[in-house]
Amino acid sequence: MSTDTELFPGELAMLRGLVRTLRVVVRPDDADVAEVRRLLHQHAGDEAAAVAEGKSSRPADATPGLNPRQARLLEAIRTWGGEWTTARVRHTYALIAPEAVQRGTARRDLAALHRAGHLVLVDAPDNRHYVLRRKDGRS
Repeated sequence: MSTDTELFPGELAMLRGLVRTLRVVVRPDDADVAEVRRLLHQHAGDEAAAVAEGKSSRPADATPGLNPRQARLLEAIRTWGGEWTTARVRHTYALIAPEAVQRGTARRDLAALHRAGHLVLVDAPDNRHYVLRRKDGRS
């Protein structure tokens, strides 16, 4: 992770906007989509680590009570959205976390984010997953 400061006011906001745009523009049939996805996951992990260390302009209260791995997962969920299963978490950790993560750890991390109010559990038959809680309290 770079320790450089913004070169101009708003640079960090601009970069976050670029990341959001890439999420929308990049299509699965693009040849370099795997590399772009890896870079986006890396960005999410680096930014979450900066928040955890207090080195980001993002509000520090965004992840109280979460360990750094859970904070990185929450940032990845915010970046990618969609349905989150244990398998998807393990795949994401393979991209953004330095340590290998067991299935039970991924399950506990999802449950911790749910208990902290960041995720909503969708417990449909044969389709148990979590989704990001919206600011209005809905999923």
